[in-house]
Amino acid sequence: MSKMRTLLITGTLVVTAAVTAASGFNPKSKVTIFTDDGFIEVKTDKTSVEEILKEANITLTNTHQVFPAKDGDIVTNFIAIKEGAKVLLKVDGEEYKILSWADTIEELLKEQQIELGETDIVNLPLNQKLKNGQEIQIIRVESEIITEKVAIPAYNYYYYDSRLPLGSHKVYKQGKDGLKEITYKVTYNDGQEVSRVKVNEKVISNPQHGIIHQNTRELASRSSREYAVVGVASWYGDKFHGRRTANGEIYDKNKLTAAHRTLPFGTLVEVTFLRTGKSVVVRINDRGPFVDGRVIDLSEAAAREIGLRPYGIGDVRVRVIGVSR
Repeated sequence: MSKMRTLLITGTLVVTAAVTAASGFNPKSKVTIFTDDGFIEVKTDKTSVEEILKEANITLTNTHQVFPAKDGDIVTNFIAIKEGAKVLLKVDGEEYKILSWADTIEELLKEQQIELGETDIVNLPLNQKLKNGQEIQIIRVESEIITEKVAIPAYNYYYYDSRLPLGSHKVYKQGKDGLKEITYKVTYNDGQEVSRVKVNEKVISNPQHGIIHQNTRELASRSSREYAVVGVASWYGDKFHGRRTANGEIYDKNKLTAAHRTLPFGTLVEVTFLRTGKSVVVRINDRGPFVDGRVIDLSEAAAREIGLRPYGIGDVRVRVIGVSR
């Protein structure tokens, strides 16, 4: 719970008025009393500020500031009364109840000796007039540059090898993940991270992809020898829903299908979204994507299944697992 403190601040009272200072006060003179609501005029032979205010039926509380001072005598033909504002100031994890006669929020902060950094945020304009009941919050904004090392996934290429016993495999080259260094600018509001922006990315070591030979019926039935690949996936939905795909089917965005440039129609592939680690099995029934750098185009349902849909595109691992019967 934040600490609460009540402060009484003696602010500087500034009144702009067309008055002329006098060396002394003339009895039975007209005295103008300025307040936040306007002004009143009284005719008096008193010189005591307190007595003149009493004659004018004006009662002061500890929230009022008077010039000249209440316990002094007037030296000009005016008295100025200003009521202070009770505000709540939140800053640096603390909360302060303050009574102040500052004119603006900026003056209040100076009065409290609170310095603002170039990126700090104040919830109200600094030039806004200070008012009773205001809640003023200062958010300290800081940023730093951090660097993280992230693995670059290695993947395996599988090849059909009839020389091996059925169902067996042989590792010719063991895969090894690469490593990259990502630099972020991280921004904090009052110590809490609010944004992380990538400013640089550097590959330290490239992944070494594995090579595996195996003898399986699935591989033997495929014309292509490439068994797995990592690349960028995209998805397509409403715009193509109800249209014919390249194999003559009607595209249904709610079915688990995909488009691939070369895999035979009916091929079943497992697609894993590297960001979420979620996988889905889809059937190839269309051709595409025809965008450089992309390896597969998923139906909307498939993209939703692995969490790709909100991102539009993302890195995936595509692995052939069989053929649809």
